[in-house]
Amino acid sequence: MFIGKLTIALAAVFAVFATIVYFYVGRGHRRLMLWGRRGYYIFTFFACAAAALLMYAFLTNDFRIDYVYSYSSIGDGLAYNVAGFWGGQQGTFLLWLAMGSVIGLWLVRHAQDDDHAGMSIFYFMLIQIFLLIVLLVKSPFALVPGLPAGMVPPDGRGLHPLLQDPWMVIHPPIVFAGFASAAVPFALALGALTLNRYKEWAPRAQPWVLFTVITLGTGLIMGGYWAYKVLGWGGYWAWDPVENSIIIPWFIGLALMHGLLIERREGSLRKSNLALSILAFVLIMFGTFLTRSGVLADFSVHSFVDLGLNAYLVFFMILFIGLGIFWLSYRYKSIRVP
Repeated sequence: MFIGKLTIALAAVFAVFATIVYFYVGRGHRRLMLWGRRGYYIFTFFACAAAALLMYAFLTNDFRIDYVYSYSSIGDGLAYNVAGFWGGQQGTFLLWLAMGSVIGLWLVRHAQDDDHAGMSIFYFMLIQIFLLIVLLVKSPFALVPGLPAGMVPPDGRGLHPLLQDPWMVIHPPIVFAGFASAAVPFALALGALTLNRYKEWAPRAQPWVLFTVITLGTGLIMGGYWAYKVLGWGGYWAWDPVENSIIIPWFIGLALMHGLLIERREGSLRKSNLALSILAFVLIMFGTFLTRSGVLADFSVHSFVDLGLNAYLVFFMILFIGLGIFWLSYRYKSIRVP
């Protein structure tokens, strides 16, 4: 589907443009703020348009598209056709991107003429570029291989039977909303460390940490109940690696939520909170790698097989870990706390 691939490509172009502009805004070139905001708005439009096009393809049973053919069928019904959107890797990455682009509007809106916010958006955009590269490499709009021109398969393979459960219809969007929101404290922490300015970061990060804790916690409850009801594990949902990839960042986020309360009240724990903000998102990236690299495909029904994305996942995971370690170690002595 050419128009779907085009929207992702255009989203990537304007994402790179906004990233470059906000880097210079963070370096003090405030006159470029308007251009960065415009670039981000256009990126968000195309990211959401790509998600809307893929959802439309599922709703209209466009089985020419390999991703729709693999995770949907006419007999599944409307709810599970919708759930097919996030039934596989490409769809969940696109869902993550669309949610992240919408959440990032908050950062852009509160940027105004603030160098700190500009640098934070720069780091936030690096995450969106990672998602876009994945979607460009493995497009959710690729056609069924070997399909003759003009031919549409009469039906698709359908969603995995174990995933055809009401909890799986609403569980992934809630989890990925948490993944997308965890990028905000991560970006704010790196922005604060880069500019060595820490007054603004805690009050801005706190509501997003709370949102992340709530969404990931809700996703854990839903996923745990699904594992108990469907998989017949007697409630031992902790055996499932996907649930573990959620609960570990959730623990970190819970600690960070309390740490930010103390920092805002007393000014202490700033170093710990900065580290926890970075660690929470890095652990989400690590969990993403574990569940999407094919390493755990035999251990969980909603882990994924390797699509050839391992090199990209490892590269960006190392990049984000490296940025966190570098800035924390570089600024460690200059962070003044009671």
